[in-house]
Amino acid sequence: MFKERLQDKLNQESAPKASQFLLCQVAAYLSPLDQVLDRQLDKRLVRTFFDLFVSILIFRHSKMGLLLSELGAYICGPAHAPAGTKRISNLLRSKKWTASVVDQFLFERTRQNVQALQQQSKRPLMLWDDSRIEKPESWFLQGLCSVYSSKGRRLTKVKRGFYRPPVSRICVPGFKWTAVMLSALGSVPSVCQMSWWTTRGKFKEDGPSIIYRLLRAVKQEIGSLTHVLDRGYA
Repeated sequence: MFKERLQDKLNQESAPKASQFLLCQVAAYLSPLDQVLDRQLDKRLVRTFFDLFVSILIFRHSKMGLLLSELGAYICGPAHAPAGTKRISNLLRSKKWTASVVDQFLFERTRQNVQALQQQSKRPLMLWDDSRIEKPESWFLQGLCSVYSSKGRRLTKVKRGFYRPPVSRICVPGFKWTAVMLSALGSVPSVCQMSWWTTRGKFKEDGPSIIYRLLRAVKQEIGSLTHVLDRGYA
């Protein structure tokens, strides 16, 4: 299905070489997931998944929020933004699939990458990191919690000739993020697993539980590897 969608996109527009390269790379990367989604979802939803993936990949930027209506305009064109928004909504609300499908896809790719690294006599490393996404203008999104604002820190940095900014920590609404990446010396890192979480509300979690759950899943799915964590995890 992804290959058919790729061919449709290349035929619909005389895309430059860079666009053609990106679309081909996306289709190759998602090909194992294509077979799983084809068995579980309607063909129209599988096409929407491919279009949505490409749109997020192209337009993801710290200055762009990627609202549902914006994504709808990206996949169907500005004149048909409501139709595109409905397509995305149908995909996300479908009960025929869950996030575990994507998790297993990432685990399978990680297993393949680990085997490739070991064949090259390289030591696979699981790199752990955490961060946050700031939503300073948001109030009513589900699961928001208080996160430390690195942007606020940069904006209030002392500059000669200007007043002294606040010295206390600046916190804004947002979400916390924890991820583990696979890498090796001289190799490009790849995502193994990642999780967005919050410390407030119905979906409240705490950091150690998230780390332990990810660590246990990696051990069960990938096996024993060398894990690299910074001092914050201690």
